[in-house]
Amino acid sequence: MAVRKLEPGVLASSRQYAYAASRLAQDGLLYPICVGNYAYAPGYDLRRNSFDSYLINVVTDGEMHVECDAGTFCARKDDAVILDCHKPHRYGSPVGWKALWVHFDGLSAGAYYRLILRQAAPCQPSPPAVRQALEALYGMFSRGKTLSEPQMALHLTAALTALTQPVAAPKGYDLSVTLSRISHSLGHEPSVRQLAAEAALSEYHFIRVFRQMMGLTPRQYIIAARMNHARYLLATTGMSVLEIAQAVGYASESMFCAVFKRTQGMTPSGCRREQPAETRRQTQ
Repeated sequence: MAVRKLEPGVLASSRQYAYAASRLAQDGLLYPICVGNYAYAPGYDLRRNSFDSYLINVVTDGEMHVECDAGTFCARKDDAVILDCHKPHRYGSPVGWKALWVHFDGLSAGAYYRLILRQAAPCQPSPPAVRQALEALYGMFSRGKTLSEPQMALHLTAALTALTQPVAAPKGYDLSVTLSRISHSLGHEPSVRQLAAEAALSEYHFIRVFRQMMGLTPRQYIIAARMNHARYLLATTGMSVLEIAQAVGYASESMFCAVFKRTQGMTPSGCRREQPAETRRQTQ
């Protein structure tokens, strides 16, 4: 039976169906916890520290803003979002959106999630098979069909498998051009949106293609390139930490030091102390 009492900000046309999996399904299958087709009002904003499930959300209209441990994203029509809801997360929109969604779990749910995140961001263009699978799953509930657990697991597997498929580089896209652009812009970092526009790709397709090819998101790659250049400057010049921070695109020395320590496992000063003094003198 559909849930009629909906949370604030969810429009009355929305429907949600809950499900309790059998012990057999819990031990060996993917299974839905709840599935819905929602219309969200402008200003909807949900924050959760934890909800024991994973979530696939396919945006069918409007835009959905997402914050999670992997970053901040904006999903628009025909984008898919996958979240590990065991971790803190937030989503909402100033303009509202519509979405098909399913909270799910199962023995292989975490493994699928980690595989998808190795290849793409949590937000990505939705392969048609994802929406088709969620529509079929939602239809089993909304049309009162027999709720076959193997069939529900099949739909969930189809959606997750589609999200794990490697992305082929678009015809005409040259990764080396993007890498060169980043390399020459470390002091005034181009935004991911700018890099995507220069590649003639949507921002989300660009992120997915770049991560597939490099094993890092564009943002992660930019930070890594900045830190590599900072290490070189620390080892070979007498520039102050503030000067190096500015040279690699940080206006704040404290922000640079925090990122350096988080990614390099030591402070910039500690890194410099590891270098022979004569190396710096020779290059000044």
